[in-house]
Amino acid sequence: MKNHYITLGIERNAQQQQIKEAYHKLALKWHPDKNTNCRAQAITQFQEINEAYNTLSQSESKKKYDHKLEKQDHSQQLKYFLEQIEEMNEEFTYLNKDDQDTLNRFINRINKSSRRIRKH
Repeated sequence: MKNHYITLGIERNAQQQQIKEAYHKLALKWHPDKNTNCRAQAITQFQEINEAYNTLSQSESKKKYDHKLEKQDHSQQLKYFLEQIEEMNEEFTYLNKDDQDTLNRFINRINKSSRRIRKH
């Protein structure tokens, strides 16, 4: 999922006026009629800018988008956390069998929880 805040170059807590100003600035910069030498890139950028503005300028669609973005952020954090645990698991070769089993059960529990979180 593309980050519309990055597309418009604004913070996530930006006010509607800031969203509008960023949109107008970028729309003028990337308008296809003003970029005849790189028209294909300008069309792509212009479409992304319009999509970002259409999503963030309407309060209801902005709320839904922010919720999806938060879920994505949490999923990425969980993925990173699980990768770190896996690396630790590989490094802990000196653990006895019981401790290794305990660590594996913990990793499995975290994996199950992360899948459940991703579904919601």
